[in-house]
Amino acid sequence: MRIRTVILTVFVTAATVALAFFKAPVVRADDGGVAFPDGYRNWIFLHSSLVPGTFSAFSKSPCVKPCTNGIFHFYANERAMKGLRSGVYDDGAIIAEEMLEFAIGEKGTGGEGHRVLTAVMVKDSHRYAATGGWGFGNFDEGSKVNTLDTNGQQACFQCHMSRKDNGYVFTQYTVR
Repeated sequence: MRIRTVILTVFVTAATVALAFFKAPVVRADDGGVAFPDGYRNWIFLHSSLVPGTFSAFSKSPCVKPCTNGIFHFYANERAMKGLRSGVYDDGAIIAEEMLEFAIGEKGTGGEGHRVLTAVMVKDSHRYAATGGWGFGNFDEGSKVNTLDTNGQQACFQCHMSRKDNGYVFTQYTVR
């Protein structure tokens, strides 16, 4: 009986010491906390916008990418669609914004050029509590590496704060 007590005491002490030194990893945007949304073009297409380089909102501060001109396409996964319809976004909602270069062809007509970036909003109330429950990601042309650091995440959130009454989301869904 005494050997069992000693073994149990040693085990509990070792476990307590190990837990005292264990820290959960801190997830930051620049550590890739928001992943590239593979397959987002198969989600529900919301709308497109053509944004000229003279758009007045680009002069506001703070403004980092994706504050640039081009053709924007917006997509939402099923959870985001539920939020767009109800105004309440559950964890797991993802909205992707794809920005394409506006290319002028030889005959003067315009159309889609290459993908310049993909911006993403991911709802996770616990992980991103400091930014209204939303994590933000920015992925440059052809890359699946999130380029937003903590300051970039905060800059995105500062802009989205103006839409607090809409769940911090600018995009609206219109039934067609």
